Amino acid sequence: MFIEIEDLDPEPLHVRQVYEPDGLPFRHDDAFLAAPVSADFVLTHDEKELHVEGRVETALRYVCSRCLGEYSRPLASAFQLSYLPQPAGIGRDEEIELREEDLEVGFYDGVRLDVDLMVLEQIELSIPMKFVCRHDCRGLCASCGANLNEGSCRCKTESSDPRLAVLLEFRKKMDQ
Repeated sequence: MFIEIEDLDPEPLHVRQVYEPDGLPFRHDDAFLAAPVSADFVLTHDEKELHVEGRVETALRYVCSRCLGEYSRPLASAFQLSYLPQPAGIGRDEEIELREEDLEVGFYDGVRLDVDLMVLEQIELSIPMKFVCRHDCRGLCASCGANLNEGSCRCKTESSDPRLAVLLEFRKKMDQ
């Protein structure tokens, strides 16, 4: 969905958009949209400077990075954004140096605002860096791969790391 800037009235524009889970190009190896995405926001503008304030809500299904089990969690994110037209003479793939004040401003093409991209960005910024099903998840056994949340495995636990065996031998010689 695009909002044409030239067609905006002086009054704030209230937008409520609902996307089906496959309606957004959300791509992540270990997270999937599990419910429709609801975006509700108000867009105000001063000439071509845009201000967007709103909320995005959905549910995501994750793959736990410790035990590889799937779990779902709701996601809700409130946001306040400012957009300016992209400066002239800068190509799409060209790198530019950002000043500190540029970090709080997004850029659009000067003609229209891509709402889908804005919503997708808010989802991406709200997901955790590491997906863990619960804070006390024990993960998988390093030897046999058993899920330690379901019970202990029958692997023999070694008291020392085999990579340190050389140091243990050295210590034994020093103690003699």
